[in-house]
Amino acid sequence: MSNIITTIPKSRFPDWATCERLLRRCTGDDDMGYWTIRCQRPPKKPIVGRQCYMIYDGKVRGHFSIVNIDDVRNWKFHTPTKAGKVIVLANWQAINTGPEVVGFQGWRYTDLRE
Repeated sequence: MSNIITTIPKSRFPDWATCERLLRRCTGDDDMGYWTIRCQRPPKKPIVGRQCYMIYDGKVRGHFSIVNIDDVRNWKFHTPTKAGKVIVLANWQAINTGPEVVGFQGWRYTDLRE
């Protein structure tokens, strides 16, 4: 089973507490209840139903369930002229003792498990 790991740009939020408040609201209840990751090249392995671990400030903070991969044009808050896909995530689960991971941006496959 292949999970993925991705980064949350530190510049997007003033601190971890602010970021985590938004992550907790991503319950999948409506369009604003999802976290999405835009990517030019989506994963080739089947990942729907797997986990996406999230890094903020060099540390794994938790994970989402991957619920879909969709065309970026179907998500109004992404730039509609951009090509690519979005990985659609919901149901944030915090990890209190996540490992440190530094040195990349974007996404990649990982062997991390709960």
